[in-house]
Amino acid sequence: MEHQYSGAPTFSGALHKMKKEVTKAGKMVSSDDTFRNIVDKAQGALAFDAIKKAVIKATSLEHGPPKEKHLQTLLTAVGEGLAKETFYEIVQRLHSKDATTVLKSLMVFHRLLRETPSRDKLYGKCHVYMSDLRLPKFMDSSTAESMQASTLVRNYAGYLEEKMQCVRSSSFEYDKDSAKSLAHVGEIVPEQVMQDVKSLMALLDTGYACSIREQSNVHPTSVAAFSLVFKDLRILYQSLNKAILRLLESYFEMPKVIAVKILVMYKEYLDHTKRVGRVFEDARTLLGQDKVELSTPPESFLESLERYLEEDEYTPTSMDQAAIDDAKSAPVIPLSDLIGSFEHISTDSSQNSPPSKVPTTALGDDLLDFFSSPVPAPVTRGGGGLVAATGGGFSLLDDFSPSPGHVIG
Repeated sequence: MEHQYSGAPTFSGALHKMKKEVTKAGKMVSSDDTFRNIVDKAQGALAFDAIKKAVIKATSLEHGPPKEKHLQTLLTAVGEGLAKETFYEIVQRLHSKDATTVLKSLMVFHRLLRETPSRDKLYGKCHVYMSDLRLPKFMDSSTAESMQASTLVRNYAGYLEEKMQCVRSSSFEYDKDSAKSLAHVGEIVPEQVMQDVKSLMALLDTGYACSIREQSNVHPTSVAAFSLVFKDLRILYQSLNKAILRLLESYFEMPKVIAVKILVMYKEYLDHTKRVGRVFEDARTLLGQDKVELSTPPESFLESLERYLEEDEYTPTSMDQAAIDDAKSAPVIPLSDLIGSFEHISTDSSQNSPPSKVPTTALGDDLLDFFSSPVPAPVTRGGGGLVAATGGGFSLLDDFSPSPGHVIG
């Protein structure tokens, strides 16, 4: 006998419908920020392990950068040989579905890499977690801000992964201390300089992707994350300047098979100058920094580099040599730390306007914050000089080595 559906409600149908409604309600509750905050704080309060507690509190759902006191707890733990346990707990937070938590976890990871003294052993232990930094599909769709912050999460994670690759290939941390980085460039052989230039450019590429200029709803934690990446980019670009200048010093004396590689790097460097200029503009808009203008090298200098490859007996002109000598002999202007504390950053998610201008700290006579000075007339470099920045009145290809005993970064 053929069964015909009568349409009458059944017990199993009602139970199935009830289950669907309960599941739906559960998802709505779990996506509510208030409920997630309560759960997050409860986890931190119930954690008996000091490292786990500090990680949970440093990467809470509260908008803004990680709190300094929790970061200091983790830095102390890493300094005492507990790096493996610390990074394990951070990686667990990277598995969260909340953009704020993941962004702050990446910031904690980043700052531990930057500020831990025993960095040689630290990087060895961190490489175990490189696969956990790959977050190409991360998406927090809870709010419009979180959806846009998710883009930064993916790019920021890629930057940190490339950062670790750069340290592995160059056996040096170019983004931690500008004084040591610039001195290192002057000490290594040209072949290593060329190899490091490739690594620096690759790292800068991933750093540029962390810009948040296209976001219509700026996530407050995104501003803090961008600030930390920008601090790296400033030192990385200085190191790239120094490396390119080091290669150009002997360009006209090098075999042409080597010179052609340097020319390619120089052209790529010109592109980086334009791109880093846009990042400086983002810093001005988002962090309230004063304007910095970058001028590009004259076409005549690039033409001279190309003619050396084309002509068998080409001799560099006095203007060519003056461009390099002028950059080498320019006065040394130490730079202060651009970012410093994150305490000034607004954490009000309802405000989409840029934060108020960052108050500058009092600097010694021998320091110059190149974002705090008024923009003077463009600096001209005699003899077709190399790239110059007018924001602080110095050449970006100058020697940035600080005064003795002063450490930057």
